[in-house]
Amino acid sequence: EVSIHPLDKRLPIGVTYPDPSAIEAAVKLLLNAERPVIVAGGGAITANASNELTRLAERLGAAVSITWNGKGAISEDHELFIGAVGQTGTTCGNKITASADVVISVGCRFTDWSASSYAKGVSFSIPPGKLIHIDLDPREIGKTYPTEVGIVSDAKVALEAILALISEADAKKALAKRETFLADVQKAKADWIAQVSPRENSRETPFTSQRPLVALRKVLDRNGIVVVGSGNTQGSVKQSFPVYEPRTHLTSGSYSPMGWAVPAALGAKLACPDRQVVAIVGDGDFMMSLPEMGTAVMNGINVVFLVLNNSGYMSIRGGQRKFMGRHIASEFTHHSGNGQPYSADITASARAFGLEAWKVEKDEDLESSLKAALECGGPALVEVIVSRDAAGPFATGWWDFPSPAYYEKEQAGYAEMRAREQHL
Repeated sequence: EVSIHPLDKRLPIGVTYPDPSAIEAAVKLLLNAERPVIVAGGGAITANASNELTRLAERLGAAVSITWNGKGAISEDHELFIGAVGQTGTTCGNKITASADVVISVGCRFTDWSASSYAKGVSFSIPPGKLIHIDLDPREIGKTYPTEVGIVSDAKVALEAILALISEADAKKALAKRETFLADVQKAKADWIAQVSPRENSRETPFTSQRPLVALRKVLDRNGIVVVGSGNTQGSVKQSFPVYEPRTHLTSGSYSPMGWAVPAALGAKLACPDRQVVAIVGDGDFMMSLPEMGTAVMNGINVVFLVLNNSGYMSIRGGQRKFMGRHIASEFTHHSGNGQPYSADITASARAFGLEAWKVEKDEDLESSLKAALECGGPALVEVIVSRDAAGPFATGWWDFPSPAYYEKEQAGYAEMRAREQHL
């Protein structure tokens, strides 16, 4: 048990209500739309607006995409869910959202990562698409994209107001116009599943980054909480680990620092002692918080640490190759010069701290080790050896990573995408 200050003494009281005329304008746009998409950001979860967001999607026949921080705003087994947008979004999320004639953004800041550095037609096409932007912070409205209807409001209250103005008759008329759109949604979802399934279901070792996530999803409770580290792990979870409830996916987002997930998972378990909590991290990320294993044991905080070990900073390696055509100090290799990956014995380190720990190098041991860790009754660690070459998510969008003139191989593509950015 832990002692904390009473939260009601620390949290703000009251909500911001929307301008009724803005709500009316938003409803008119939504009812006339042929390809409506709701983009859920972290603000949708902060406002506890998931139920209203899902109801609006169902009433309108609108697809729902998410940002990093919006993961969990709608259950990912919902037929209208299309995945994430942005550089490591899904092909489905990017394609369908970019084709929208009306986008309603709920608590989304349109960062360069989620908006594919604003390259037109990759994640968003605004204009010609029209944007309804709901945000509590007026500075976000119109900051990155021109806004047709800006609604400064608590997200839950705004969505309730929109729902109240859409009658059953109006909803039926709107749905009748969207048969082609909804068929496109299901086709795009099937195409994405076909693309990602080989990595998710691969039995090769070292593992892909996706395979351990599929195994974890099978043994984790539906309301289990995952706390996700940075880099390739973060993107892989976004694409290949479905969550079904708000606040069951916690990630650093924004700056995305290494070293955040392990202590954050300890905090999540203290806040929700009756829920399963798993920290999913890469080896580089994990090593920055290794001493917290002692914290977990001394305080009896029963978190499972899933460490995807590819012996390096593979996300940084990818950025170095993109920027310079080479990499330095991002692969951990043995000093002998034979190119063999180097790694500390993470499993042995965990055991030395007093955790139950498993090292998984064979597919037949994957699910059983994760299940045992969740059921062991104490803090536990599962180290999974993953491939450097198959590490990380699919890069389905665009991120403006400047390519120097001397790296000619990347220059043509970079110039093309920069030109598309300028069309905004």
